[in-house]
Amino acid sequence: MSAASFSAACLRSWESCFAFTRPRNVALATGAVALLAGLLSLWLGQDANWDLRNYHLYNGYAVLEGRLAQDLAPAQMQSYFSPVLDVLHYLMMVRLPAPLAGFAFGVLHGLAFLPVSAIAWLALQGQAYRSGLAPLLGLAGLCTGAFLSELGGSMADNTTALFVLGSLFLVLWAQAQPQTALRRVLWISGAAGALLGIAVALKLTNAIYALALAIAVIGAAGAPWRRLATLAVLAGVALLTAAVLAGWWYWQVWQAFGNPLFPQFNTLFQAPLAAPVSVADTRWLPTSVWEHLAWPLLFTFQPRRISEISLSQCLWVVLYLAALLALWRVLWRPRAAAVVFAPAMRSVVLFFLVAYLLWQAAFSIHRYLVVLELLAPLLVWWLCQTLLPARHAPRWGAMLVGACALVSLLGWNTWGQERWAWQAFAVEAPPMPEPGDSVVLLVGGEPQAWRIPFLPGQARYVAVASNFPESSGFRARVTQMLEAREHRFALVPGYSDKAAARFARMNGWVERVGFLDQPGCERLRWLAHHVRGLKSVVEQTSPGRCRLLPRSGPIADPVLAASQERAAAQARLAGYGWMLEESSCVLRGSRIGQGEYPYQWCRVVRKPQADPLQGNE
Repeated sequence: MSAASFSAACLRSWESCFAFTRPRNVALATGAVALLAGLLSLWLGQDANWDLRNYHLYNGYAVLEGRLAQDLAPAQMQSYFSPVLDVLHYLMMVRLPAPLAGFAFGVLHGLAFLPVSAIAWLALQGQAYRSGLAPLLGLAGLCTGAFLSELGGSMADNTTALFVLGSLFLVLWAQAQPQTALRRVLWISGAAGALLGIAVALKLTNAIYALALAIAVIGAAGAPWRRLATLAVLAGVALLTAAVLAGWWYWQVWQAFGNPLFPQFNTLFQAPLAAPVSVADTRWLPTSVWEHLAWPLLFTFQPRRISEISLSQCLWVVLYLAALLALWRVLWRPRAAAVVFAPAMRSVVLFFLVAYLLWQAAFSIHRYLVVLELLAPLLVWWLCQTLLPARHAPRWGAMLVGACALVSLLGWNTWGQERWAWQAFAVEAPPMPEPGDSVVLLVGGEPQAWRIPFLPGQARYVAVASNFPESSGFRARVTQMLEAREHRFALVPGYSDKAAARFARMNGWVERVGFLDQPGCERLRWLAHHVRGLKSVVEQTSPGRCRLLPRSGPIADPVLAASQERAAAQARLAGYGWMLEESSCVLRGSRIGQGEYPYQWCRVVRKPQADPLQGNE
């Protein structure tokens, strides 16, 4: 069989099984992609990202156990984020076998394929290959950096993207039926508003997408009164849904602290337990006019400008350059013939542009772009059809979309995984003879609150010297809590050298194939030189005995590192008038998956007051 015949056969198979020509194919394609996403989640391993260790697990536990008044910011400033989605995270991760929960989250995220493909199907109305192209563009949307980085994890962006994109699809669907009775359109708009309200309730940063969708409704074709009615229903239902799902939480936080978004925006609310600051993370924002104008170029080549991890992609450069060419064409060749697309494409472009500008102005954090990156392959395809001659546009569109997906797949990075264990979490319980009369301080900015669900629930847990914007009132509350209970303890990070564990596993593997015992270490040196992913060098420990070591230098001494953590904690506690009782400190084990996250458990005592006469001697 020739290559052309094989390609034609593959295309026919794709169209017969997955092209959006009938409901059965839509269900089959969605199920296949969701299953693949679940399997990829299993392959990645147990989620162990920073946010999970800091607040995703704790917040779900805390709201179920009613700990709002018992603890004080144990998950730092994130302790008071809306916990609605985190309840699901907690229940699934703690109550289910860890691999099953990870698979379920992967399947859930893979369902984003359906609304992305459905939006493409509406936007490509009247275009050739529409039924086969829509699912391909949906699949390409899932092969983007931000989405892949969160696949199967507890970060909320992939999950809430389902609801944002579902809302956008319903709005486009209503717009595509101009002859439909207004009553039916309003029912569809109400359903879109419910999905949008769920997205905002689960993650407040989705407000930028709510505003963008409102502008897309106003900017659509059709009678002005019909658009205004659609917007009114969409906004009203969205606000009502968000209020029902998350309003109770913000009301409780307001009653407890005097600020519904505590501790954020405290310049406005002036809650006494937080400093009067906005707590906006401005470190990711562009800093000059040039950066504002060329931001997609800059963060493509410097991905850490908008993220703590590097998410490799070329999608935004392609979009940026193609958009500039399209703008040049509109300004300088206004009469040039262009491919006519459905009105839905105009709404998608308007939604995308407004949401991007709001994102750049408010956050500039890469993972908040999940919704837009899922839609981006559709826009790349549209721009290619608009800019290029008809005979070349499909080929170039396919090549560019495929190249962007390939770059993201090859540069796939995540927020942290561990190898699977049957139970996702395990914490070695510390000695706490009277939990009901105990206070536990979580010292420093390292995420430690994930351990609290597995520690005695009668104790009170408080974070100090963390990222929480403490006020004098906060410090007074900490002192009050410490003095009200007889037993005081501190959680201090232990030390787990991930590199040491990784190289121990690697040396075990190469020992099994006989590479560690050889004169001159030639085979191992060849392996370390040619396999870049090992990131290792070879050390000859004795004649004929070799081992791999990290290129970054010798592995740290865990005893010394733990001592340094205690010294840092002592310095932080000194400002509160307390200190660790060093002789009481013991190292305790805890793990996420098979990853070790030890912690130190110490008693806390008052810091001795300096003798004023001693300084005069």
